[in-house]
Formats: sequence, structure tokens, C-alpha cells
Amino acid sequence: MKVVFNDAGDFAAVRAAEDWCAKHGLSVGAMERGKPRGLLFGDYAIAKWHNLRQADKDALHGTMTGDMRNGPVTVAVSPDFTPAEFVQMALRNNVLKGQP
Repeated sequence: MKVVFNDAGDFAAVRAAEDWCAKHGLSVGAMERGKPRGLLFGDYAIAKWHNLRQADKDALHGTMTGDMRNGPVTVAVSPDFTPAEFVQMALRNNVLKGQP
């Protein structure tokens, strides 16, 4: 599942994506220029991408990618890890844009 944020202005898209993730129970990894940010359902502190081991990356529930300064920013959540409540809420709010 993907949600794309196109908000205009410095860091506007990434801030909107972070707010959306928080609203939907996703923790977001630390920002690192040119790298994805990890996503996990629940309350977690997620390191920068280059500090994650491959096993850590494989355990993520999704990623945030794109131009964090200018947008667009894409939140992609793996359906393998997606709680049913999240899917139902996203469908009700019409935010699902398809599958990654």
C-alpha cells in the first residue's frame, strides 16, 4: 500500500507524511539524505538507514522514500505486516493508492 504526499514548501511533504504515520500508529526512522526511512507499527526509535543491519531492514513494516526537502514523499507499507485495523481505516479514509 502506498500513500504519496505532494505538499508544497520546504519539508512540507515529509512533515505531512510523518503526521500521517503518527496518526496511523507508525514510527518513522531518522532522516538521512538520499536514503529511505524505516517504518514500524508501534512506538519505536528507528536508526538511520545506514545503521540498520539487513535483518533490521527485513523486519520493517514499510519505508518512507522521496525528496524529503521538496517532495513528493511516498509511504509504502507492506501488506505482509499491515494490521487489519489499519487497512480498514485507510480504506474508510480513502488513502490507499495501490500496492507497492
